[in-house]
Amino acid sequence: MRLINIANLTPGLIVGRPVHDEKGRVLLNQDVALTPAYIRALEGKECTAIYVKEPDVDVDVLPDEDLDPATRAEAIIGLENTFQAIKMQVSRLRQQSFEDLRELCGSPGLQALMAPGGPFAQVQEAVEAILDEILTQSTLAGLISIRTASAALHNHCIDVCVVSTMIGRVIGMPNPRLKQLALGCILHDIGKVFLKSTGDDVSDVRKHTLLGFELLKNAPDADILAPYVALEHHERQDGSGEPRGLVGTNTIDRDRSVHREKIPTLLGEVAAVANYYDHLLTGTASQPPVPPDSALHAIQSAAGTHLNAAIVNAFLRVVPVYPLGTEVLVRSGGYRNYTGLVTKVNRTQLARPVITLIKDPRATPITPIEINLMDETDIELRSKLS
Repeated sequence: MRLINIANLTPGLIVGRPVHDEKGRVLLNQDVALTPAYIRALEGKECTAIYVKEPDVDVDVLPDEDLDPATRAEAIIGLENTFQAIKMQVSRLRQQSFEDLRELCGSPGLQALMAPGGPFAQVQEAVEAILDEILTQSTLAGLISIRTASAALHNHCIDVCVVSTMIGRVIGMPNPRLKQLALGCILHDIGKVFLKSTGDDVSDVRKHTLLGFELLKNAPDADILAPYVALEHHERQDGSGEPRGLVGTNTIDRDRSVHREKIPTLLGEVAAVANYYDHLLTGTASQPPVPPDSALHAIQSAAGTHLNAAIVNAFLRVVPVYPLGTEVLVRSGGYRNYTGLVTKVNRTQLARPVITLIKDPRATPITPIEINLMDETDIELRSKLS
């Protein structure tokens, strides 16, 4: 089974995993053969990719999912309702300068939306469900969630929440702090609902972080730390980030006596790692997506300057370099240029999975050959991305 972009689908391919829309409804079931009509329907729903089975390969593996589709769908609905309600309040402003929007964040209308009983309560319930699932796992799946374009921002918020929560557990955050982290992360981009565009330029980054902070800190019964995730997830260790150009310490233990120009909370630094990772996997307006192994290499390169190095080390302990079901190319050793599938992730060595070779260098199917990379140290891999 492999992940394939919608643009590369052809009739006859077999659906490898059920395809859901943003509401959690099944669009196509597993084992359905794609037809031109089905492909057009997926394009109409603005799906970006699906999993398909290899028709000429005897080995198949079902990739892991970090969240149950029903849990994800409930979170998407909560975020959609909250974001849409805020947009309706914002649209009533004739003038939408930054200061107008900043003042609106403390208005009774928006505070009512963020109060118990409002749409924000759905988001809080979703966070509880996500925590219940994630905290039972030892590692993450390491694969992107399948997204529709209409719910891309919501899925991004959910995936940042998932990855951050796992990092928080690894670095020893107590459960109350994990809840603050998860709530802040699922809302880290809420400031984007105030903007007409959601680009990646400095101006938009500055605005959405500041407006998200203002909205969350003014909410009734506001959490003391969650707003800082929205504020600080674009700060960088070297001081080149936004919105305040704060400097990090590349440590997990916090010295409460540090200078005010240091990044004050650990939660924002955790979110920065998860945010960067998800943007690498899914791409941005200015950067195409990259496979998981390339994403992890990029994160390692950013440690110390862009990202907190200690948090990156924790991140690397929970995210596999080659997720289950990844199609890989052997780059060295006796099977150089053979194609394989990752059929088992070694939890103690996330960079050395078990793979099953399925095609020779000429892409001809072969009798499957299983190799444990923990025993074959001369073999190096590269992810293949369709």
